[in-house]
Amino acid sequence: MNHLNFFINNFIKKDKKQRYHFLINGKWPKFANNIKHIDKHLNHHCVKIDNNAFEKFTQIIKHYTIKSGYYYDAYTNGLEISTHCLNNIHDDSLLICPDNNIAFYFHHDNWIWFCQIKLEQHHK
Repeated sequence: MNHLNFFINNFIKKDKKQRYHFLINGKWPKFANNIKHIDKHLNHHCVKIDNNAFEKFTQIIKHYTIKSGYYYDAYTNGLEISTHCLNNIHDDSLLICPDNNIAFYFHHDNWIWFCQIKLEQHHK
């Protein structure tokens, strides 16, 4: 499974999904360069955490017992990383945790977008 497909299918606004699928399937440099604008296209399953963002991110990781995720930024394409090794997260990056139906977007203004599909929503 392509983890970016999971992210796009679940967390990008409907009218932008086709464009993002096009970019990840052949225009990777353009997609990577545009990660910094992805927050403009997140849907209602995503909420912005702007106060104590990294602390709240750590709490979410613990609460949902997230062990690892797939990391994407301008230079990294889907590297699986442990949640114990998150010191090198860069701005304008994604951490996608499909096993938990969760993803995070790390904004360059130190916000973190928390995206989640609740289980009852995911099975409809």
